[in-house]
Amino acid sequence: MAIIGIDLGTTNSLACVCQDGRAVLIPNSLGENLTPSAVSVDENGEICVGAVAKERLISHPEASASSFKRHMGTNKTFTLAENDFTPQELSSFVLRQLKEDAERYLGEEVTEAVISVPAYFNDNQRYATKEAGRLAGIHVERLVNEPSAAALTASRISGEEEGSYLIFDFGGGTLDVSVVDYFDNVIEIVAVSGDNRLGGDDFDEVIARSFCAHHHMDYDGLDQQKKATLLRLSEKCKRDLSEREETVLVWEAEEKKMPLNNLLLAGLSQNLLDRISQVVDTALRDSARSIDEIDEIVLVGGSSRMPVISLYLQTQMKRKPGMVASPDEVVAMGVGIYAGIKERKQDIKDLVLTDICPFTLGVSVVNYVDNDNPIMSAVIERNSVLPCSRTAHYTNSCDNQCQIEIGIFQGESYYCQENLKLGVIEMEILPVKKGEACLEVRFTYDIDGILEVEVTDCRTKQMRRKVLASENLRLSEEEIESRLEELRTYKLMPCGGIRTKIVMARGERLYAQTLGVRRQQVSVMMQKIQKAVASRNDQLIAKCLKEAEDIFDRLEEW
Repeated sequence: MAIIGIDLGTTNSLACVCQDGRAVLIPNSLGENLTPSAVSVDENGEICVGAVAKERLISHPEASASSFKRHMGTNKTFTLAENDFTPQELSSFVLRQLKEDAERYLGEEVTEAVISVPAYFNDNQRYATKEAGRLAGIHVERLVNEPSAAALTASRISGEEEGSYLIFDFGGGTLDVSVVDYFDNVIEIVAVSGDNRLGGDDFDEVIARSFCAHHHMDYDGLDQQKKATLLRLSEKCKRDLSEREETVLVWEAEEKKMPLNNLLLAGLSQNLLDRISQVVDTALRDSARSIDEIDEIVLVGGSSRMPVISLYLQTQMKRKPGMVASPDEVVAMGVGIYAGIKERKQDIKDLVLTDICPFTLGVSVVNYVDNDNPIMSAVIERNSVLPCSRTAHYTNSCDNQCQIEIGIFQGESYYCQENLKLGVIEMEILPVKKGEACLEVRFTYDIDGILEVEVTDCRTKQMRRKVLASENLRLSEEEIESRLEELRTYKLMPCGGIRTKIVMARGERLYAQTLGVRRQQVSVMMQKIQKAVASRNDQLIAKCLKEAEDIFDRLEEW
């Protein structure tokens, strides 16, 4: 039974295994390393994952979803063809697909995985990721922070025994910037900063909104299919600008176009670039280092390929960032190596990955100016190395108080209401004068991000203990088992028909995007494929698919 590493991304996901001391990326049934993190429910009730689902985002937006990683650890639900799913349930379909692809590639059962998460993920988001693994039938013993995985890959490729890295991880939906040290086979995250609502998808939206403004259209007023079409065209435009300086966004169905270049995109995206700068500055400030003390800037995530990003970083930091490997693959390679370490592979040196607390943890205290707006009192500060344990002492705020309520929060804001509430502990105390009670509050935070809080009355030695979780966001064991059985009834599309399904889904998208002669070409080609499939002649089907792919490629190029 193998252990694999999985990079569960906002835009794309991929799996990796350690073989002969090196990271080997696992191809999917299409022979590609990257599997789009998209899910769709087709007309037969089967679950489409990856390239097929990505194509169906435009042709069947009501039955498809992507970028759901952005909502991990929240109560948001996605309705796909009248089926309701949570973000972790949709993620579980992606994990199931990666697991099946890995089993097919390795020829053995996969029961366990190491999954990467953004270092800035909070407790709820980490728990939701583990829950997604459970729902996919995978045991997830360890989550690895993405910057740790990237630093591990960078150190392996460079051959350096020690170094200091600034990991700039910019994916489709999240930005993580981390300062990481590597020495004596220890990878230590020194500081992290991030923005869970900032990624390449936001640049797609900037381009789409600019297109609408250019043509006096209301972006927010577009229907679901038109918005999905425009975002797909905007994404293609963004990718074109990674290879050339200028391009044109053409929306044939609307008979509209807009020229765009990297300089203009930088101007349109200034607000996003400013947010990126704030995250970088915070990571460096918290690490107490200047950029001159960093040995290498490592770009991670597909969105870091954008020339706008690399040029902006080069301007801000006065040095050029580097790519130690493909930005899409560097994290997966790291978790693959770490999976090998967990399997105790003899050809890999043992390694220690330290973790840190990404957010400050504290309790609410009385705000004497505004009683309805309590203040945050920090117990464990952000960037504290895990595992750690800290204590703080508190007292009663008024005379003859019989009970004290300890609210536990996570976040950096001064006021508790602006932070994430993790739970509450109520403690009975002896009625004494204001300031005479003494409560010792101990926070213990382990390597898996589990927070245990103990409150002890110093006089009576009475103690209350609680392992913190946001109950409203978490399923019980019984609920997980019940939902796991339900999700098993959803069958993943068999790999044998994936190529046909992708070409047909692509044809449906191009039909929606084109007009006139080109639309007729698409229609004729799709009818030919349907006839070939009906004939059950494999040779004819393969010939039609190749012809369709060539025609569709030319239409895409146009």
